[in-house]
Amino acid sequence: MKKIVLLLLMLLACGYFAEAQISGSRTADETFSYAYSKYKDGFYVDAIIELNKVIELKPEYADAYFYRAMSYNMIGKYQEAISNFSSAIHYNNKSSDFYLNRGITYNTISKNKEALSDCDTAIMLDIKNSHAFFTRGYLKYLLKKELGAIEDYTKAIEINEGYTDAYYNRGLAYWKTLNYLPAVADFTKVIALSPKDYRAFVNRGMTYSNLKKYQEALNDYDSAIEIKADYALAYYNKGFTEYAMKDFTSAEMDYSKAIALQDDYRDAYYNRGLTRYELKKYGDAISDYTYLLSKNQKDFDTYLNRGVCYERLEKYEDAINDYTKAIEIKPENLKAYNNRGMAKYSLKDFNGACDDWKKAMSMGSKIADANYKQFCK
Repeated sequence: MKKIVLLLLMLLACGYFAEAQISGSRTADETFSYAYSKYKDGFYVDAIIELNKVIELKPEYADAYFYRAMSYNMIGKYQEAISNFSSAIHYNNKSSDFYLNRGITYNTISKNKEALSDCDTAIMLDIKNSHAFFTRGYLKYLLKKELGAIEDYTKAIEINEGYTDAYYNRGLAYWKTLNYLPAVADFTKVIALSPKDYRAFVNRGMTYSNLKKYQEALNDYDSAIEIKADYALAYYNKGFTEYAMKDFTSAEMDYSKAIALQDDYRDAYYNRGLTRYELKKYGDAISDYTYLLSKNQKDFDTYLNRGVCYERLEKYEDAINDYTKAIEIKPENLKAYNNRGMAKYSLKDFNGACDDWKKAMSMGSKIADANYKQFCK
């Protein structure tokens, strides 16, 4: 048995030595080809090791630096990636893709000014680089330059009319600028190119909702849910549209489904609280607001809304406590003073109520002025 094991080890050692010899005899191009195959197969660390060898053999090998940068990107080492992209550019400053991919990496680490500059250079080098226009459009969108983003997405689409992501992102930019009809057209194009893109259905639904085409919106949310039943945003947006339609029962159900899928969904809790208020389920609304306040004790709107629900249940002390918390967060808010004044009045604290209304009056509240004139004189 010992002899067999020893023989096996010797054979393995010989195999390793043979591989080392083969590796050592490769040219830079051959080693690069082997490294590239590792990269394509997803073995990024192995690719880096082989690309190191290429660069040792040929320090000016621009593509080796480029793919070493791409490999570093894939394992999350972005500074190393940028350094290698820069080396690739040093040896070949005419490659649009070198600049583009360095720009994408700059964006990954939130250096958008540098990213934008690289995209500009990529486009200057290759006016037909649709991905460079797309990326520059995305960067402009992040910088809240939506009109510039729309121009770049349009350029990307002119170069590549089947560019699904460009239509999708342009739709978002149109939506952001309140251009809802072209946004609908872009999301419709995305759906035509990619019928299973549930995000496009949700975003078209949102846009229809803004156009008050509520049934079309609901149809789109249902289509998104049919494709991806666990997509919380689809249920949330459906609830939002149902609330606008004053179908509060359906809205409550869909907000609850969104929360069941994503139990920390702040906006779903908040909007379900509003919906339960409309349904006169004040205790349930209070439960939603209390959950939110357990996560964020500086949430002005939630204190204000919970206070209103306490008032409806005639729990005036609790309401006053919430309005006081709201005032501590936003001392300039008129509604909190007005509401606290009314809750104090309900407890026959007339002086306290009049003081609150007087304070709100001094900040320009006409409602407080009317209350003060009616109840304090």
